[in-house]
Formats: sequence, C-alpha cells, structure tokens
Amino acid sequence: MALLLATVVLAIAAAGLAVAWTFAIADDYVEELASAQRRLELLSAASGRVGDYALIAMQTTEAKGQPDRLSLPRKRVQETFVRLDEEIARAVARSGDAQQAALISSRSRVVAQMRGRFEFLDRQALESIREAREGQPGNVERLRGAMDTFAAGFGPALSAAIEEERVKASEAQEAMAQLRARLAPGAIGAVSLSLIAAFVLYRTLAWPLVSRISQVARAAREIARGRTDTRLPVHGHDELSLAMMRFNRMASQLARREAKLMADQARLQEMVDERTVELRAANERLSGIDRARRRFFTDVSHELRTPLTVILGEADVTLRARSGAEDLTAALTTIRARARRLHRRVEDLLRVARSESGQLELELEPVLVTELVSDAREAVEPAARQRGVTFAVEPGVGEVYVEADADWLRQVIEGLAANALRHSAYGGLVRLTASEAAGVVTLNVSDDGAGIAESDLPHVFERFYRGGAAAEREGSGFGIGLALARWVVERHGGAIAIDSRTAAPGRASGTTVTITLPALNLAA
Repeated sequence: MALLLATVVLAIAAAGLAVAWTFAIADDYVEELASAQRRLELLSAASGRVGDYALIAMQTTEAKGQPDRLSLPRKRVQETFVRLDEEIARAVARSGDAQQAALISSRSRVVAQMRGRFEFLDRQALESIREAREGQPGNVERLRGAMDTFAAGFGPALSAAIEEERVKASEAQEAMAQLRARLAPGAIGAVSLSLIAAFVLYRTLAWPLVSRISQVARAAREIARGRTDTRLPVHGHDELSLAMMRFNRMASQLARREAKLMADQARLQEMVDERTVELRAANERLSGIDRARRRFFTDVSHELRTPLTVILGEADVTLRARSGAEDLTAALTTIRARARRLHRRVEDLLRVARSESGQLELELEPVLVTELVSDAREAVEPAARQRGVTFAVEPGVGEVYVEADADWLRQVIEGLAANALRHSAYGGLVRLTASEAAGVVTLNVSDDGAGIAESDLPHVFERFYRGGAAAEREGSGFGIGLALARWVVERHGGAIAIDSRTAAPGRASGTTVTITLPALNLAA
C-alpha cells in the first residue's frame, strides 16, 4: 500500500511539473503575441486619430474657428503615444534577452520621432489658425503644405512600425506552433507510459488489495446476517493482513457474546414467564379482595340503613309524645344519639361504595363561595355553642364562584368543621376562612385542639385509618370522613392538605385543613 501510494504521488508530481513547465513557455509566447497585437492596435489608432486631427485643423483654419476645437483630438493622439510607450516599456521589462530588449527599445525611438513630428504639426496648425483669425492670406495653403510634409515623414515610419509588429506577431505564432509540434509526441508518449504503468500497478498492487478488501466486505455482510462463524483467510504480514486478523478475532468475540446473550435471554424469558404467572395470580387475588370489600360496603349500607331509619323514627315519636318515666326519656335520648351517629357512618360507607363503583356522579354548576361558607356556619354554629367553642367565619372573597356540586362541597366543609369542633376543648376556637388569589380559591378550617401525632399525619387520608388516640376516642368515627373529602375535592379539580402540630414546650397545638379549588371566570 505504501509503494502504491508513493508511485501515485511521484507520477502526479512529475505530471504537475511538466504541465507547469509547458504552461510557462506557452504563457511567454502568448503574452508576446498579445503584446504585439496590442501595439498593432495602438499604431492603427494613432494613424486614425492623427487623420482626425488633421481634418479638424484644416476645417478650423478654413472657417477661422477657435483653436480650442483641436484640444480633444490632440489629447487623444497624445494618449495613444503614451500607451504605446507604456506597452513598449512592459515588453522591454518582460524580455530576458539583452539583444531582444535592444530591438524592442529601438521602436521607442520611432514612436518618439512620430510624436515629435505630430507636435511640430500641432504648432503649425495653431499658428495657421491664429493667422487666419487675424486676416492674413494663404494660411490654408501653408497648413496643407505642412500636412503634406508631416505625412511624408509620419506615414513611412508608421508603416514600418506596423510591419515590425506584424512580423513580431508572426514569429510568436510560429514559435507556438513549433512548441505544439515538440510537445505532441512527448504528450502521447507520456500518456502511453502512464497507461502501461497504471495497468502494471493495478495488476501487481491494486488488484490483490481490492480482492482482499472485497473478502472483508463479504465477511462483514455475512456477520451482519448472523453468521458469526465466518472467518477470513490471512496471508502475509502487511497492514491489511493485520486488519483481517483483528476482524477474525472480533468475529470470535461476537460469537461468544451471542451465545452468552442467547443463554441470558432464555433465562430472562423463563423468569419473566414465572413472574407473569405470579403477578396474574396476585392480581386475581387482589381483584377478588376488592370485589369482596365493595360488596361488604354495599351490603352493610343497605342492610343497616332501613333498621336505623326505623329506630330513629320510633325514638322521635316517643320523644314527641312526652310520656313515660325520665329513665325512658334518657334511654331514648341515648338511643337517638347513637342511632344518628351510626346513621352518619352508614351514609359515609354508602358514599364510599358508590364512589369506588362509579355510581356517584357530581352535578357541577357555578356556586358562590360566600354562600358555601354561610351555609356551613348555619349548620355548625348550634353544635359549636353546645360544646362551648367559638366558631369564627371570615368569608373574605367577595363575588367569587367555583364550579362545584353545592351539596357535596357543603358536606365536605361541614364535615371538616364538625371534626374541628370534636377535637376542640371547651372554650376553644374554630376558624373557617376563604380567600382568592391568582384564580385559586383557598378554604381553611383550623382549630386549636390537641393536634395529630406526626406518625399519624401521613395516613389521615387513608380509608379506615384510625391511628393513635383517635382510635380510642369516643365518637372518633370509622376513619372515612377525610378520605371521602379528598375524593370529592379531587373530583372538583382541587386539592386538600392537612397541617397539624401537637403540644410542645413553647409551641401551640392545632390542626389546619386547606382546600384549594380553581376559581370560575364567569366573564369568559
């Protein structure tokens, strides 16, 4: 590979040098021909512009016109001579031969003589025009004689200069033709030699290299198709042979890894199948437990609802009759209180069962927040007075609406307030506040009771959870009030949170339940 690369580089370098040398010679001939052509064009232009000058001078003398008419023709003739001098100077500077430079410089003398004759004619023309304007006779004849004298000296010099430039251009063309004749056989020989060298290099170096690379490509395709047992024949110790050895080593490693991967995949599939069977069985067990739990809630609710209604009705009738002993009245009062508490728990159980089965639907409509707060105050204040607890309400939201089921949301607020009353001691304070900010309505129910233990706080929203002292407290409930409240609030697109602190030295105790609901924009 290194030999092939070196041969190609040397061939390209030789060809480049030959082409550069040829271009340099051809460029000299072309530039010499172009320079002679430019000088020919300038000499022809000088002839024409001198003729224009002579015609205008004769017309101005005959018409006794202004000498200024000769300014422009004179300027053009002078510009032509200046360009001729510049072109001859460039030709002298470009010529490397002293004899050739001397021959070119001789043309500058011819151009200088032609310019001197023109300047002498210009002075004679200006003098003739001046005399004609002064009225002196014979000016036209004198100017014509001066022009004839000028033509007799200027014409032959111009013709000789033009002829020399034509000869020079012909010599340049002939030199280019000779260069082509010399280079043609060399070019043909170089091309033939290049073809022969290319064929030899291809057969001796490139073809074996290409064949081996094709073998590598075919082996790579076979491995890509999964045939990792493919191997390459290795001959020699060059770079490609080393690469083929590494290729075989890589194929062996791939084969080992594929075998290990297939074994791991088989073991993984077995584990997945086993875990799938276990998960399916566990899911079936959980589904059965969940169905049994829902059926239990529904059965308990329906079985106890009717008897409790009868008990409450009989107790109310007996109390309204005001007949019987005081012991009977006290007993009926106790029965009535117990029945009301049991009735409330059964209703909670039925709501939970309906919410889990999807039978409970909310009827959402715009509800004024101040009305919810006012209704909660009317329902809770009698119980607060009976327990000796102050119930403070701060509806500070104004005309703010939420989209809600008024009955359910009212029950949630009343239930939270009732919980706060039950956990407040005599003379305590329960506060219900409402506020609105950034399109969010916030309802807070707080008390200054004993608070909730830190270990119980993460579980208060779990159904049937009754931790710590709450499990032993009279009338503490079944542990479904907050769970049901969270379900209702989340169905309204809101959130509910609880913050509680137990009594400690230097710190007040109490519990605060916060409900956040999106405010309803009626203007939209």
